[in-house]
This record gives sequence, structure tokens and C-alpha cells, in this order.
Amino acid sequence: MKITRCIKIKTETSSYEINIGDEFLSSEHLKKFVKNKEVLLIFDPEIGKTKIKDILNKVEKSEPLNFKSLEMSCSEKTKNFNSVTKIHDMLIDSSFSRDCLLIGVGGGILSDITGFAASTYQRGVNFLLIPTTLLSQVDASVGGKTAINHKSAKNMIGAFHQPIEVIISLDFLKSLPEREIRSGLVEMIKHGLILDETYFSFLQNKSNEILSLDEKVLIEAITRSVEIKASIVSEDEQERGKRALLNFGHTFGHGIEVLGNYKTYNHGEAVALGIICALRLSESHYDSNKDILRRTKELYKSYGIEAKPKKAINPNDLISFMQLDKKKSGNELAFILLQDIGKANKVSGISNKEIEKSILEAF
Repeated sequence: MKITRCIKIKTETSSYEINIGDEFLSSEHLKKFVKNKEVLLIFDPEIGKTKIKDILNKVEKSEPLNFKSLEMSCSEKTKNFNSVTKIHDMLIDSSFSRDCLLIGVGGGILSDITGFAASTYQRGVNFLLIPTTLLSQVDASVGGKTAINHKSAKNMIGAFHQPIEVIISLDFLKSLPEREIRSGLVEMIKHGLILDETYFSFLQNKSNEILSLDEKVLIEAITRSVEIKASIVSEDEQERGKRALLNFGHTFGHGIEVLGNYKTYNHGEAVALGIICALRLSESHYDSNKDILRRTKELYKSYGIEAKPKKAINPNDLISFMQLDKKKSGNELAFILLQDIGKANKVSGISNKEIEKSILEAF
């Protein structure tokens, strides 16, 4: 018997389900969203022709009123207005109404682009996500943050717009490169660090099963990770408070991504390094012990996650890119720091000297 999970999210603006299990990709399940609707399915060709054809067939069998599809190759360089315009052009050329539905099938970038296009077409239409990477399953598809990049900074243009459902199928992970699996694991580790030491320990104890994509353990790991993020999003949809904790490691990480021109590191690799910097800064700021950093580096090692940069990082250059971070307050950078595993706080007013020192000592 196949294992399934259902996680409910209730925010100020909407309620929806994140359903985990292959059975939710059936035509019968999709029909309640698709039947008699104008549907545009946006997909990343990286997921493979066989899987794309299967999903297209299932949507067609779900009896849409009008069905179009759009192929979109995604990268940080294409996460921009040009990609959103392609979606808007097809919607307008097809005379799609405000009652239409967008379906995004792909990784985190495609999820973000699809959500942003949905939030801006006719001031907001429905969208459904089928995330195909581990990172998008535990992060980008959860919580309704949609965004595109500006040429100078990541995710600077966007909107909060919740999907009507998220469908997570482990089948997509079987053909995913190990590098992409590790990228998703970084976000899962982050969730444990900021909110749940028991989950962090679970990830420590189950590394072999997770890396071998053991279905039972992997569903448990994904479910708990999604539950952690969902609980925060339900409490703070638009990041006015607790949701900021999800940015742990990201102020450094986004700067590292830009520093590498989006080529040297993927998102997970950059955030992994950002977490190391944030833990080092946490140690110095709270004068705490080094056990959390040690445990995190050991966990990285067990999953094959790199804990050192591919080339030397100049602290001043990184701080300059971090100044473009959308999460800063006025002129001050804001950091999420750990007093202990599961005990995270938002901290502002840290001097550049202290930030520079944490970067130099992190690696």
C-alpha cells in the first residue's frame, strides 16, 4: 500500500493542502481543479519527456475547457520578467479569463515564476504546483512566496500569492542528480536547526536511508520539513514576524549566489555555506559553544554537502552583495542567529567588522 500524507495550510488569505503521494497526480484527483477550466501548464523540459507526456495526458483527461502548455527552461538567469511575459502572452493570446488555472511542473525557479505570473495576471488567478526537485518540494512550493530576480539581486521583485494545492510525488526524485538532492537536504537541515532538534537528530540518524531514497523514511523526512515550514507560514503569511526565521543562512547564501554569478553554486550549495557563516556569527554574537557548528558540519559530511567554498570568498565583496538583500531593515542587515538548535532569533545592528570576522572564520 502506497504511503500518502496531507498537510493543511491555513493563512490569512487562503487555505489549501500539500498532498504527498503519487496518487494525487491521477486524473480523478486533478479533475476537481481542472474540469471546465482554462488551464495553462508550464513545465521545465529537464523533468524528461516521458513524465511530461504523462502529466499532459492526465490533465487532458481531467476535462479542461481549454488546455495549453508552455515549455520553459529555467535558471537563475531566466528568472526574470521575460519569462513572466511569455506566460502572460500565452494567457492573453488564448483569451484566458480570470477564472483560469496555471499549473507549474518543475523546480523552485519554475514554481516562483509560475506563482508570480499567476499573482499578476488580471490581478491574481489560481495556480497549482507540482514540484519536481527535493528543494522545491520542501521550500519553494510551500508558503506562497513568488518572485523573480533583478539583474543586481535575487528575488527582489515578487508577491505573496498562495497556490490552491501542492502535489508532491517522490517519483520525480528517482532521476534527480545527487547534487540536486543535496540542495534540498540543506533546506531540510535548516528547518531542523531553526525549530526542531528532534528532526535535526532524525536527519543525522537516517542519512543512509534518505540518500538511498528509501520511500518510507523519505516521506517522513519531507513531511516533517513541510510541516515545519507550513506551521510558520500559517502563523505569519507575509513575513512580519516569525516567518523571517526561514531566512536562516539566506542573507549570506544569497550574497554567495550572486558573488558566484549564479554559476559557481546552486541555491542549496550557497545556503549551505551561508548557514556555516550564520552559525559562526551566532557563536560570536551569543558567545555560545561550537557544538552546533560541529554537528552541522558532520551532518553535511554524511550527506556529501560541501562545507567549504569552491574558491576563496572576499568578505568585503560578500558584504557588498549582502547589502542588496531584500530582508534588511533600512540600512541594517538582519540576520537569523541560533542560541541553540530550535531556538532562532532575528538580530539587527551587527557591525560589518563582526560580520567580516564570521566569514573569515567560518571556513
